[in-house]
Amino acid sequence: MEDNIVHTEDFQNRKRHVERKNRLQEKENEIPAKYRYDIEHFIAYCQTTNQEENTQALLDYLYVSLIQQQVKKNTWERRLAAVKKYLAIVHQLDVAADIEAKKEISTLRKVYQEETYKDLVHIKGKMAVNKEDLTELIGKLPPRAKAICLVNLVTANRPNEMVRLKIKDFNLEQNYVSVYLKKQKTWKNKRLTQEAVTAVKAYIRTYHLKPDDYFVGRVFKNDRFKSVQASESGYRYMLNKWTGLTGYNYRKTQVNAMHSKGADLPTIAQQTGHKSLEVLSNHYLNVSDSTIDKYL
Repeated sequence: MEDNIVHTEDFQNRKRHVERKNRLQEKENEIPAKYRYDIEHFIAYCQTTNQEENTQALLDYLYVSLIQQQVKKNTWERRLAAVKKYLAIVHQLDVAADIEAKKEISTLRKVYQEETYKDLVHIKGKMAVNKEDLTELIGKLPPRAKAICLVNLVTANRPNEMVRLKIKDFNLEQNYVSVYLKKQKTWKNKRLTQEAVTAVKAYIRTYHLKPDDYFVGRVFKNDRFKSVQASESGYRYMLNKWTGLTGYNYRKTQVNAMHSKGADLPTIAQQTGHKSLEVLSNHYLNVSDSTIDKYL
């Protein structure tokens, strides 16, 4: 009897080990959705130029992207990352292990440093706006739009964080919302202003929202709310429709507003969810025009 139990447990262990390895292998071979467009573009390029999908085709694709198409540096880097992943998974080609390919890629990067291509490394990004003016504009919006915009502004959430929020993530008695940071794969409690709390309460009352309802959700023309996770593109469209801005305009606005009030970088990062203070400083903090004007 004991032998049967041991054999059964041993079989279950082996089965679980195989399932674990298969599951992890599937995850490792998963191509991120953000790469799909660039991969499709590469495949179409190979078909158009009658080339096999391999390392040489990638190098040719990168050369044409820079010299002929003159794409921005960040677009070029994204294309490289996407196609490397595609070649590794679909064709079992390790571009990083190819010494000659690495040299050519490094040389192409140096071309971007030439003055002729200076405009291709100029990243303008999304600008911060005056927070008081934006808050005043948001205050005139209907209950749903007002609540969503205020929460986005105060928390400096990314679009992918906003669309995942549920009503149960809000603690309106203690003025915070628990946000799942997809990029860091962790949760963070972000503070809410009393104005945002009041707007969320009004939104919940207006649409009779339940704890498991998505915060953003979807509203039909008859003003009927449906609890579904909005797409990030759909969410960006909503923000633009309501205020003419993007989620990253909101994010930069909150960062700059907190900094102008004297908040240090760790304090700002605690609210925004930035993992790197260097990224926060280099890409989000800008001296405002009004501050410069004071010294002119």
